[in-house]
Amino acid sequence: MKRRALLRHLAVGGTLAAAGCLESVSLAADRPEASDVFESYRFEESDLVVRFRDDVDVRSAALYDSSTDEEHETVDRPRGPVRFPVVFPDRPETYVSGTLHVRAETADGQVDRRIPGTVHGHVDGVEVRPDGRARFAVENQGDAPLLVRFVAIHGEDVPNPTVDPQADSFDRSSFDPGPGVVGVGRNRPLSPSRTDLVVPSGETAPFETTYAPFAFPGGTEAAACEGAERTAEVAVVHASGGSAAYTLPFRLAGDPTRLDGRTAAVCDGPDDTEDAR
Repeated sequence: MKRRALLRHLAVGGTLAAAGCLESVSLAADRPEASDVFESYRFEESDLVVRFRDDVDVRSAALYDSSTDEEHETVDRPRGPVRFPVVFPDRPETYVSGTLHVRAETADGQVDRRIPGTVHGHVDGVEVRPDGRARFAVENQGDAPLLVRFVAIHGEDVPNPTVDPQADSFDRSSFDPGPGVVGVGRNRPLSPSRTDLVVPSGETAPFETTYAPFAFPGGTEAAACEGAERTAEVAVVHASGGSAAYTLPFRLAGDPTRLDGRTAAVCDGPDDTEDAR
């Protein structure tokens, strides 16, 4: 009798366990899909704009990093599109990454959506300025706003090279010399927030270096200014991670001329880079 009771108990317990399993599956199946909650998203200037479906009651929306579970910002009871700032050039810092997510809390449960965002700074030409600085334009070929952390110009042909940000010895975490560039022309910064460092998706912004890669720190001889074609490595370091590098031609021509009475000298001839492209 005891054995029969035990068997009966096991049978009932197994039924209850199976029922609980079915209930869990049913509850999970009832959770809304991301496509049922999120209508669209887009990057606009320095913001991420998220739009929810009109028929969904969104109680809160949070922007967070799934790799660390760090919550950047939460908006309660959003009405209409939600704008999350994602690029902060004055720090400089950006939330744009492969682990950026938006979490929506609804009456039917929690729904997450990954926000993929890519940036790619493309440079296709360098102009040598009379004082040894460099001028160029950066095109953002990605789909998210690009925050320029640093622009490096280096190589054996460059008289005053920077570090190589793609070298194995480069330590990104301890490297903080500033962006090394400033916007020019229509991209000239109008405030300390350094909005000139943000290049929206599909747009191109002109820059000029704040250092002089084409000046000779200790002076130079006339032979260095003969106008021969040289090459420079130009690397755009993205604040969101990684960098893009290009090998570009330039020429140094004219007579060696000292800068403001210093030992540094430049070649005072015209830049023929445009002809060399």
